Amino acid sequence: MKKYITSIGVDISSNDVKTNPVVNEKINRELPLVIPPNVKSSLSNVTGDDIVITSFVPENLIEETNQSIIKLLRKHAEGFEDLDGVSKNSNDAGEGISYAVAKAGSNYGDALIISFDTYGGEDIVNEMALFVEDIGRKYGFDVDSSVSDKPKKIHGVGYSGVATDDPVVIITFKELKELSKLAGLIFGGLLSFDNLYFVKKGTATNILPPGVIYTMSAFLNGNVIDLYDGIKRRYNML
Repeated sequence: MKKYITSIGVDISSNDVKTNPVVNEKINRELPLVIPPNVKSSLSNVTGDDIVITSFVPENLIEETNQSIIKLLRKHAEGFEDLDGVSKNSNDAGEGISYAVAKAGSNYGDALIISFDTYGGEDIVNEMALFVEDIGRKYGFDVDSSVSDKPKKIHGVGYSGVATDDPVVIITFKELKELSKLAGLIFGGLLSFDNLYFVKKGTATNILPPGVIYTMSAFLNGNVIDLYDGIKRRYNML
């Protein structure tokens, strides 16, 4: 049975700047209780007012897993704009959930998850996400992003429209040693963009608008490591 990494990025906040840590904790705590057996899910990224739930899931359980996650998000949501932007009909899809899915490269479902949040930077953020996607593809990794020029299908849930912003990118890899190289390439490449800031998981959108922030997390056998501190130390940014 093929296995995949899926990421669902969504704004369920009551404001445009930050998430509610109490809500995040409830979601992360309840995730193992609602997903199907043989699935590993975690709150992988918290970026501005957006959260990303990433799962390591067999192909035949993707739809059920997505449905369970959306139900959990609706249970705890303080804002419903992204959730309500999803439609069963692609023609009616509005600005909604950011969704990406990529084939697992290892038996542990090791992946790199990059999540973006904007404040006035909606016209530039997709270019940044596609740049990350191109890096992964250039070096032979399996990769997907939520950026699409047509409504994006969310398996088992519906469609998000092309206006969906705050993208998420998945890059999967086979060997753990590839993580450091890949993260370094992405961090270095994104330095070329103006008004883009690399931040720690859970950081509010504390920038001078218009701009974009992003987080980068390693998803390893269902465990999550925020790579901000590691990259800071690696590249002497203390």
